[in-house]
Amino acid sequence: MKIRILFSFLLLIFHNSYTQEVLWATKVLEKSSETIDESYSPKHRGVQALGKPNVLPQIVSSPCSWRPTGSGFGEDYIKVGFDKAIKVKQIVVGETVNPGAVGRIFGYTPSNQEILLYENTQPAPRQSGRVWNVIIPETKEVISAVKLLIVHQLSKGLKEIDAIGISGSETPYVPKINVASNIPADLQKENLGANINSRYGEVAPLVSPDGKNLYFTRLNHPENISLKSGKNEKISEIQQDIWVSKLSKNGDWELAQNVGEPLNNPQNNAAATISADGKSLFVLNVYLPNGRFVAGLSKATLKNKKWELPKQIRIADFQALEYYDEKLKLKTTVTEYAISSDEKFLIMGLKRTESYGDKDLYVSFKNADDSYTKPVNLGSILNSAGNEGSPFLAADNKTLYFNSNGHPGYGDADIFVSTRLDDTWTNWSEPINLGPVINSPEWDGYITIPASGEYAYFSSSKNSLGSDDIFKVKLFPAIKPQIVNLFDFQFKDKATQAVLTPVTNVHIQEAANDTMKVNAPVVNFDEETGTFKTILVTGKKYQVTARLDGYGDINALVDLSKESRYKELKKVFEMLPMVAGQKMVLQHLLFDQGLAVIREESHEELEKIRHLMLDNPEMEILLEGHTDNQGDMFKNIKLAEDRVIAVKNYLCEDGKINPSRIKVKSWGPYKPVERNTSEEARKKNRRVEFTIIKM
Repeated sequence: MKIRILFSFLLLIFHNSYTQEVLWATKVLEKSSETIDESYSPKHRGVQALGKPNVLPQIVSSPCSWRPTGSGFGEDYIKVGFDKAIKVKQIVVGETVNPGAVGRIFGYTPSNQEILLYENTQPAPRQSGRVWNVIIPETKEVISAVKLLIVHQLSKGLKEIDAIGISGSETPYVPKINVASNIPADLQKENLGANINSRYGEVAPLVSPDGKNLYFTRLNHPENISLKSGKNEKISEIQQDIWVSKLSKNGDWELAQNVGEPLNNPQNNAAATISADGKSLFVLNVYLPNGRFVAGLSKATLKNKKWELPKQIRIADFQALEYYDEKLKLKTTVTEYAISSDEKFLIMGLKRTESYGDKDLYVSFKNADDSYTKPVNLGSILNSAGNEGSPFLAADNKTLYFNSNGHPGYGDADIFVSTRLDDTWTNWSEPINLGPVINSPEWDGYITIPASGEYAYFSSSKNSLGSDDIFKVKLFPAIKPQIVNLFDFQFKDKATQAVLTPVTNVHIQEAANDTMKVNAPVVNFDEETGTFKTILVTGKKYQVTARLDGYGDINALVDLSKESRYKELKKVFEMLPMVAGQKMVLQHLLFDQGLAVIREESHEELEKIRHLMLDNPEMEILLEGHTDNQGDMFKNIKLAEDRVIAVKNYLCEDGKINPSRIKVKSWGPYKPVERNTSEEARKKNRRVEFTIIKM
């Protein structure tokens, strides 16, 4: 009941927030004491009182606050400085625990003259915490520092100060949550129903980029291998397996199934992140030969509809230290991961020795040998003295979703979104709270989003069927990632239309102003279908190159510069067989009606032939022109001749190809491939054929 009342109160103060300027403390000048934990982290230290409120308007005990060591008797103090000096009408003190113990507030001029700004003669307020707006007559001198004197007898028990600020305004400062803008009034989260959720816990959903498979972790279910096997070693009270549901043709999720061995075994199992093609799962822990685990990450690949044994992902200087988990209410070594769509970047939620507090967010970069570098902390914009975790990196490789109890929110831990601003991976936009429809007064986390960016799936216990359930919610612009396209492509023999596999040296690189960039999306190959898969960000151009012995090279442009919507693109690249005597029709060669003028859309086809001849200087070809039987026969022969000559001139126009390497022949209507009895048949008869006569 207390949580619900608090939640309503938070909404009220958010909607009544003011925007007057408050200067927040930027440096600790002196302090009498601070609470220091066993790992000497910044938790509860004086620096936590700097900057804007960390968790307010939530009134909760938080490691993101200064906690003096005294509690019942005596005094403590903290003196903080500001970046500029102003005349003060208001001192803002964020007291998250046991308010009312601030006995006196002193101000200091730039010359360090001490001025008593306020002396407290009021009894301690009957509330667990507050934002205390101390309104005073405007100071005659400008103030550059403030000292709070804590008199513990005024309010006994532990004290926590979240923030200290000064203002030249008498309008009371009201803290707010940095909530997403323009949340739709009809926004609702939808429980995925009994095919996914049960009276047992369902957490950590993981949707494949194409949105067709949903993996999740199911807790303590009787069909979990850890329970069925009878080998449960009671490592903890929670026993978990990986489950999966497939999206049916009518758009509903099918009844979830346990993925089985080898991903699941008598230990605790969980899927952490997924590859761009949906064929590889990154699973928690390293699978040892004796069936046990050690902390880390492994990768399993689906081949012939069966999962291979997960293989370790090597991470330099990997650490997974114990920390206190507020959700589990115990010390734990929970680790969480998210892989970028190109697998170049690995985001981790870990407790390491250089942490800002408990669990922080880190990034590792992929090496040439498929290992990953020593984790780099993502910085103080995202990480706090609290817990940050359950990361999800959207397909654009820039939009990061995570949960935290160290930023202003609505509950125990909320889900936030931030955008990477450069390639340092430490420069991020201010985290945005996803709002009270997605975030509840309870613990919320583990968000996952398909490449379409249409819906998000996440775990929550509010309005669940039993324990934690999986929900989905329609994303709105303020919290959507950048739009991407799923790109599937194949290579075929231009003459026989047979799928070519394997094709070697397949590369996609971002192209800008005809200059190749280093940005190269990872391309995955599906052996079962002979299809290559990747994710491309819209608004860019990409160059596709490929090579296969016995065929001409592919060098094609995929132009998404004007694309503004999510699409699942499919393309077939036709490769030219490099065999003397090989003949084929130039299918994409088009002319203006009745003329020998080559249309612009034909240039890509002709450029392939031109590059082929440049790469093979001994190559000679024959171009043969054909028409249907409509109209004057001699005019048709002349039209066919003019067209093949136009093609020859196009190929030789830059002077790099000797015209003697290209022979031409006009047949007019004399060699139809079909009888000229229909327009469709006549269209096939109007063609230019290409034959390799020498290699």
